[in-house]
Amino acid sequence: MESNFRETKSKFIVDEATYPQDKLTRLMGLMLKFLRVAKDGQVVIIKNVPSRKILQLILSSRFIANKVENNIKEELTKEELLAYSCLKKEVFNTRFSELLKDGFVDKKDNAVKAKNILLVERFLEKLGESEK
Repeated sequence: MESNFRETKSKFIVDEATYPQDKLTRLMGLMLKFLRVAKDGQVVIIKNVPSRKILQLILSSRFIANKVENNIKEELTKEELLAYSCLKKEVFNTRFSELLKDGFVDKKDNAVKAKNILLVERFLEKLGESEK
């Protein structure tokens, strides 16, 4: 009974620090179609992505990159996010506001990051399904 509780609890309560490598591998694989992350954290888009998804993709990539390589920050400045996205400022501001409203982003001063691994995973799985 106790071991069943622990096993169920470990599946229910997600610990980002010990997120399974197989899931991280799968999520990185989904992102490989769209972008790469440099060792210094720069995000390079290699495939056109709709403006409604580009910011989430960039934030997700840095979030996952940080889980794989601790020296890569998961946070970005709004200026970095704008530069990596190649969006016009007006479009960027609209899309960024939508992310804040939807609860995908944590914002602290000028730094932004994806809120948590569960939101990142859900977004990337939907993105992967839409590419099939």
